[in-house]
Amino acid sequence: MSDLKISGYRIFVPDIAGSLPFYRDMLGLPVRVISEDGGFAVLDAGIMLILEPVGDDPTLTGRFTGVSFEVPDMASAYQELRGKGVEFTNGPHKEDWGGTLAHFKDPGGNTLTIVEYPRD
Repeated sequence: MSDLKISGYRIFVPDIAGSLPFYRDMLGLPVRVISEDGGFAVLDAGIMLILEPVGDDPTLTGRFTGVSFEVPDMASAYQELRGKGVEFTNGPHKEDWGGTLAHFKDPGGNTLTIVEYPRD
């Protein structure tokens, strides 16, 4: 099926009201939809980033998500996010494949990444 593409990624959070300001205000992601019952929120990150309450399974939060946000300038992005109070678990570091990564936490303890890809 060559027409498959990723359209969205779900991140489980303790609650929408407590997590939405982080994704909307600190990361600057535009909100597309917030459900009336607080059951989910959808933000635009190039694909749909869907925040969903953890419900009865707290093991769904506080772990590495595998979500990476591409930035054109790691140093600037890192300083800007730190200035907004984003908690990084490590500073920018160069990877063997040539890119630079830095990991940070959301309010639910989920680990996210900013990445600067190597330039040609």
